[in-house]
Amino acid sequence: MSTATRPTGLFVDGEWRPPRGRILVRDKYSGEVVAELAEATAADVKDAVAGAYRACAKPLGEAERARILSAVADSLEARAADLVEDYVAETGFTIADARNEVRRAVAIYRLSAQEALRIAGEQIPLGASPGGESRLAFTIRVPVGVVVAIAPFNAPLSTVAHKVGPAIAAGNTVVLKPAEKTPLSAVNVVSAFAEAGLPPGFLQLVCAPGKVAGPALLDDDRVRFYTFTGSTAVGRAISAGAGLARTHLELGSNSVSIVADDARLGDVVNLVATAGFRKAGQVCTSVQRILVARSRFDELTSALSERVGQLRAGDPRAQDTDLGPLISEEEAVRAADWVERAARSARLRQGGVRERGLLTPALLADPAADAEVLTQEIFAPVVSIVPVRDLDDAVAKVNEGAYGLQTGVFTQDLDRAMHAARSLRVGGVMVNDTSSYHADAMPYGGVKDSGHGVEGPRYAVHDMTDPRVIVLNLRRPK
Repeated sequence: MSTATRPTGLFVDGEWRPPRGRILVRDKYSGEVVAELAEATAADVKDAVAGAYRACAKPLGEAERARILSAVADSLEARAADLVEDYVAETGFTIADARNEVRRAVAIYRLSAQEALRIAGEQIPLGASPGGESRLAFTIRVPVGVVVAIAPFNAPLSTVAHKVGPAIAAGNTVVLKPAEKTPLSAVNVVSAFAEAGLPPGFLQLVCAPGKVAGPALLDDDRVRFYTFTGSTAVGRAISAGAGLARTHLELGSNSVSIVADDARLGDVVNLVATAGFRKAGQVCTSVQRILVARSRFDELTSALSERVGQLRAGDPRAQDTDLGPLISEEEAVRAADWVERAARSARLRQGGVRERGLLTPALLADPAADAEVLTQEIFAPVVSIVPVRDLDDAVAKVNEGAYGLQTGVFTQDLDRAMHAARSLRVGGVMVNDTSSYHADAMPYGGVKDSGHGVEGPRYAVHDMTDPRVIVLNLRRPK
């Protein structure tokens, strides 16, 4: 593979293509331009899909896939300092967040390497069917083909790993489109794959605005699988345009943590202080709403208000910063407006003050039921606490909403916890933890407007392969 040219952000068939248009990558705290990348055209996108389709004709063996994925993990681990520097600049997230993302990405590629060696079908008991007594049937699992991976800005290392790692492990080829505002991490990952010896065509990179790349990627029957993380609105468009290709959609949420009257409030406060505000609240599973038993509402509100007031928003490179800016000043303006409108009916206990792209951590007590901070996804460092009658009331409030990603349930009663887990219409229930808990090996995904399909290398590899049945019509040997 030729990788002699400098990485440009446009990687097609093993070559970094020179730029025709440019994408400016800005430091989200200072606003300074930190990189210029090649902006892919619709023709570049089509070339990338065509190259990925051609590469499907010569699939890699399982051992080679595992070797490459392990080498990528080793490379990222060795280059962690450089990855952290690019990550903090392009996202505005703290150094601690960046280091955690590097660790997660390394682990995901290693998990994917292991899964490449575990792909297997199953024997089918045809003896249960009339005429099947002399036949032996089994399945093998084969790659689906071309996978399009569309990644979000808020996890440009770990979410890319969750899409690219399993796709390569399953034997597919990939066209990766990172978020326009955070492409540097994807460039670093693609460079690592190239250095690991992944053959041309198996991983293509196109950096471009969604309005350019989206139509070109959706209007192509050679794509057999779309994996997308982002807004529900864009997810609907992908679902409508994907045709007969399969989709994995991890979409929006306004995640809830339920606090029963017997919960340990100290645990709630400590966990929410992280889970509601890390990455400036720009996480799909961030605690956006807390539904607490009315008898504990005042106590929890006071304790959480004190803890949130200790969080510091500022320069993400400073050691004492808990959260940096939002991805853009426009998003900070929008979130501050939502807080201001909600505060007309609620008590603003902490924060909500905007300075350029920074928004101080905000805690709202009992907003109106139709407030945007309760009904939509704010994707900002804003948590609302709402009193409820009891556990069933909280479950009903979660279920009546449009989203269903993950929910936390705090209670010391196992029966109540399991009742809630069985009743909640969400993709995951975290008992005595917040909605934000996520281990990379577990199945992770939502229902309703939060999408469908799951991440997690084992589960994604299964989704990104097709079963092929093989039947042997056997005869008694003479």
